[in-house]
Amino acid sequence: MGFYEEKLYPMTVRVAQAEAELPHLKELVAGTLPLEKFKFQAKQNYNYLLEYTKALAVGLAKCQDYQTIVLYLGFIREVVEYEVKFYREHWKEKLGLSLEELDGTIMSSVKRSYTSHEQARSWEGDLAEQFTALLPCSFCYWELGKTLFKKCTLPKGNNYRDWIEFYTTGWYNDSCLQQIDLLNGMVKNKTTRELARIEEIYAIGCNYEYMSWSMYYNMETWPFPDIFPKKFRLIQE
Repeated sequence: MGFYEEKLYPMTVRVAQAEAELPHLKELVAGTLPLEKFKFQAKQNYNYLLEYTKALAVGLAKCQDYQTIVLYLGFIREVVEYEVKFYREHWKEKLGLSLEELDGTIMSSVKRSYTSHEQARSWEGDLAEQFTALLPCSFCYWELGKTLFKKCTLPKGNNYRDWIEFYTTGWYNDSCLQQIDLLNGMVKNKTTRELARIEEIYAIGCNYEYMSWSMYYNMETWPFPDIFPKKFRLIQE
């Protein structure tokens, strides 16, 4: 059993199980979530993924060997070519979201704080800390997808079923397994203090993952969204 399985996986399971009981996800898996809330989720998560990709790129610059560089390039490619593309093409068509609307969305205070945490850990930490800051996104969605898929009775082609299935596909599963192996290798020679720091970073990300679902459901942005530049305000109105 590696570090992830022993220390981080229990956090992942606890958070994913709690997320599955939140109103947003209970209604999503039942097919009753108001479409406007799902659109809000899609726009927020699309912009989150752009910031997430930048943080991954910071990690690429810290890689010290060929194999790790190859793995990081693969992770970046998966986010850009699969996840971001899924929003720019699939959700653009299915939800009627224009690229202008996607790109012009104001990131909520929760998402901006979350990505700031990821960026800060990416710049200040070593590669293990940088990588750990990004893993709650992958692993909480992976665990949540598997949990929701077991409950989902929505028909093929349903928007909410499409979203759930995306995070249970073969490539996503394979990517998460690669990430677990890479992290376990990164932390083998860490001290007890260094490992505690990595656990803390992961725990912070897990909490942000959980907080995001209430933010989506309540469609929260900022206390004063009207003070943002006009091009953003128009999209929010």
